[in-house]
Amino acid sequence: MNSTGKNGKAGTAAVILLAFLLFYFPSMLALLSKDSEPKDMTIFNILIATCYTGIFCVNYFLIVPKILFGKDNKVLFFIINLILVICLCSLLPLWFETHGGMPRPRHLQNIPLTAGQLFMGYIRFIIRDGVMMVLSIALAYALCLSKAREEMRRRVLELEAERRNTELMSLKAQLNPHFLFNSLNNIYALIAIDADKAQQALHELSNMLRFMIYDSEAETVSLSKEMQFISDYSRLMSLRLNPSVRLTCDLPVIHDNSMKIAPLLILTLVENAFKHVAITENTGMIEIKIFFDNSWLCCTVRNTCSNDRTGNLEKGTSGVGLTNMEKQLELIYPDAYSFKTTKKNHVFMADLKIKTSALVN
Repeated sequence: MNSTGKNGKAGTAAVILLAFLLFYFPSMLALLSKDSEPKDMTIFNILIATCYTGIFCVNYFLIVPKILFGKDNKVLFFIINLILVICLCSLLPLWFETHGGMPRPRHLQNIPLTAGQLFMGYIRFIIRDGVMMVLSIALAYALCLSKAREEMRRRVLELEAERRNTELMSLKAQLNPHFLFNSLNNIYALIAIDADKAQQALHELSNMLRFMIYDSEAETVSLSKEMQFISDYSRLMSLRLNPSVRLTCDLPVIHDNSMKIAPLLILTLVENAFKHVAITENTGMIEIKIFFDNSWLCCTVRNTCSNDRTGNLEKGTSGVGLTNMEKQLELIYPDAYSFKTTKKNHVFMADLKIKTSALVN
C-alpha cells in the first residue's frame, strides 16, 4: 500500500475520532456517571449527538469536497445544508412528541409545565441544536479547507521539486558535452605535439568518461571520487599546458564515505582555470586548493588571466561556465553555499564554500 493510501485512511480515522470526542464523549460520560441525568435524557443527548455527527460526516466526506470544492456550487451547498438543518430540527421534536414527549432534565421531571413553557422549550431546542448543526457544518468545512490547502501545498512542493530536478538534469546535460568537447580539443592539439602523451591522455579520458557515464548520473557521488576525478582531469589538462605555466593541485584525502557532493560541480572552476589561463610577464600559474575550514568545504581556484578573457568569464558568457554552476548551487544547496569571484593584478580567483552539513545530508 502506498503512502497516499495510508495517509488517507489515517486522516479518515482521525476525523471519526474527532467526531466521537466532540459529539459523543460528553454523553457517554453522563451515561456512565452515577449522578447523571435520567437515562432517557442521556439517550436523547446521544441521539442528538448522532445527528451532529451525521451532518458533520456527510459534509466532510461528501457535500464539501464534491459540491462546494469539486463543482464550486455554493448555492447548492447552502440549500442542501439548510434543508438538512430544518428537517432535523423539525422532525426530531415531532418524533419525540409522538413517542412519549421530549425528555426533561431531572429537576423538571415532576414539575407541570404550561403550554408556553413547553413551546419555549421547543424553541430553545431548535435554536440550540440548530446552532450546533451549523457549527458541525462549519467544522467540516474548516477541516476540508485545511486538508485541501495541505494537499495544494504538497502538490506545489512536488511540482517545484520536479521543476528543479528537470532544470538540474538540463544543466548536467549541458555540462557533460562541454567537458568532452574541451577534453577532445586538448587531446587533438596534443597529438601534433607528443603522440605518446596524447595516447596517455586518451586513456585517462576513457577512465573519466566511465565516471561521468556511470557515477555522475546519480544525484550525489562520494567526495573522494569527486576529488579523484578532479585530480585526473588536472593531470590530463596539464599535458598540453605551456611550460611557463605552473600548476599546483592540492586536494584533501577523504576517508569519510558519508560525505557526498553533486557530481562534476567543482569541475567548472577547474575547467575554466585551464581554459582561461594566460601567461603574464613570461609566467603563468593555476592553483587548485580544496580543503576543510571548520564547517565548510572550501575550494579556491586561481589562475593568471588577461583582462578581456577574465571579463567574459566573470559574466558567464560561455553559456555553460560559472553561470551554469551557480544555478546548480542554488538548486542543490540553497542557503548552504558561498561563491564569489575576484580579479587582482591579472589573477582571477574563484572561491566556493559549501557547508559540510549539506554534504552529509
